[in-house]
Amino acid sequence: MKFNSTKFVLANTMMIGVIMTICSNNWMSMWMGLEVSLISFIPFMQNNSMAYAESMIKYFIIQSVASTMFLFSVVILLVGASMMNEMIMTIAMLIKIGSAPFHKWVLMIIENLSFYTVFILLTIIKIPPLMVLYQTNTNFLNFPIMLSMIISSMMSLNQNSIRKILGYSSIFNIATMLILINKFNTLLTFLVIYSFPLIMVISMTKTLKINFINQMPLNEFNSLIKVNLWINMLSMSGFPPLMGFLGKIISIQALMENLSYLTLTIFLLSSILVMMFYMRMIFTMMIFVSMTKKWNFNKTKFNYENISLNILLTTMIISVSFIS
Repeated sequence: MKFNSTKFVLANTMMIGVIMTICSNNWMSMWMGLEVSLISFIPFMQNNSMAYAESMIKYFIIQSVASTMFLFSVVILLVGASMMNEMIMTIAMLIKIGSAPFHKWVLMIIENLSFYTVFILLTIIKIPPLMVLYQTNTNFLNFPIMLSMIISSMMSLNQNSIRKILGYSSIFNIATMLILINKFNTLLTFLVIYSFPLIMVISMTKTLKINFINQMPLNEFNSLIKVNLWINMLSMSGFPPLMGFLGKIISIQALMENLSYLTLTIFLLSSILVMMFYMRMIFTMMIFVSMTKKWNFNKTKFNYENISLNILLTTMIISVSFIS
């Protein structure tokens, strides 16, 4: 891959914005960190296509509206703290991270982004708004948490696009992050746990040129590639004893500590549905054994170093050690 100095600088600027938000001790510094990360991310969406340009404009408008709401809530806070200030700030951050019921924009723009840009959108860009929610210590998150889990688990069942499935999976994991919002170190741990299998699945689907579930007759590929992709999908679904299961255990423990039994019930039921749609992807690969190849897969240039990044044994050991 050719080194791109511009994107390297933008990536560093984005991380500066993230760190600025995490380390800030006042609302205006947090707002500046949010905007630095936003401005640095937008060029990553650039491509010579009208669809990409449309996604950039949509993303910029939505994030600008959320930033304006955040500034408005800060002004209200300066006048005097009130419930309205807390509510507006919470809604602004929920819009920024794409939580239900403000999730539609994620699904609209994700189809037109490259896979690695999708990874940045679903992971790194979420850290600054989550930090703001952590500092807000709001009480208005129960409804968005339950709604995100229900919508993401049910709507993903009839999806064929890999990007949209990853988008709905992200919405579900946003709900999990909001559950852990009062424990920021645990929240960042969960984000890392979620990021590892996500980058592996994204890397493999990009390399194999897979964009839809019905493009998965993996009989054309080596068995090692099949097993690698299956295991990473199982990890994303939270299948024990992989790394994703550790994230589920952390969330269940947090809900039980807070005595949130209704949310815990919805979490467990929706987790089963999430596991179902990842299983659907895996079964699709297994069933289409005799299917004639109709798409242009790249089977000769697959990077086998991705296999070493799987960290399967490490994730198993970590999961078992945490559970015990």
